[in-house]
Amino acid sequence: MNASVGAPHAVGQAQRVPRLAYMVWCASLLGASGCASAVLTPAPEARVVPGTASAAMSEVAGVRVTVQADAWEGGRSVTDRVHPLRVTIENRSAFTVRVRYGDFALVAANGVRRPALPPVRVEGDLLSPMLAPGLAPIITPRFSYRRFYVAPYFAPLYPGVPVYGRPYVLYDPGYYAFWHVDFTRAVRSSVEVLSLALPEGVIEPEGQVAGFLYFRTVDPDAGQVVFRAAIVAVHGERDAVGGTVLGEVAVPFTVTKRR
Repeated sequence: MNASVGAPHAVGQAQRVPRLAYMVWCASLLGASGCASAVLTPAPEARVVPGTASAAMSEVAGVRVTVQADAWEGGRSVTDRVHPLRVTIENRSAFTVRVRYGDFALVAANGVRRPALPPVRVEGDLLSPMLAPGLAPIITPRFSYRRFYVAPYFAPLYPGVPVYGRPYVLYDPGYYAFWHVDFTRAVRSSVEVLSLALPEGVIEPEGQVAGFLYFRTVDPDAGQVVFRAAIVAVHGERDAVGGTVLGEVAVPFTVTKRR
């Protein structure tokens, strides 16, 4: 098993990241200043969406995840610093499925793992998280959803979106403490970034949500990366912290240099 430069993430647990691992990660980013020139396209073995050559999908346990790497609708200042991937999750299972940033990552062939970066800062303990002050509400979000409920700590940011009642199956304090700092080193949480972002929450059966996840840029010499997502079901009051892992989807992308 290859070691990952990124911090380890256990489903349902907060991360504890050694200081040395954090320093190694930062050094790898500084040493990869040319990463912004990387272009991601579905690998030959990927299951490409019919009618398009730029989106690929994977499915497990009735949950289909589609990923498109060239769909960014905003400014170039974002794509110069991160990879915004448009991710669509369709829940055709019998379970309520969570959407949590720690369940998503880009994984290179050498084991380097780039987790989805939280575009906002969330504070507080496991049972009482809250959005950090200073962000104006997004009145017209540009992510799409059906039978999707946003995490309660995101409710002030997206006031028109239905809210899920239980924060502690979604919030990971360690993950936010570590990876939001990494996000702020790359881009700022602008209205554009937040309106297009895929928020944390849950998808009920027959529901779906589509928006952008943000990842640190990939080395253009990486050859290939795989978008991986753990599909986790939540079950109600007895599900105190984590959930049940239904499986994992994997969508491979070929990495080339931007011409």
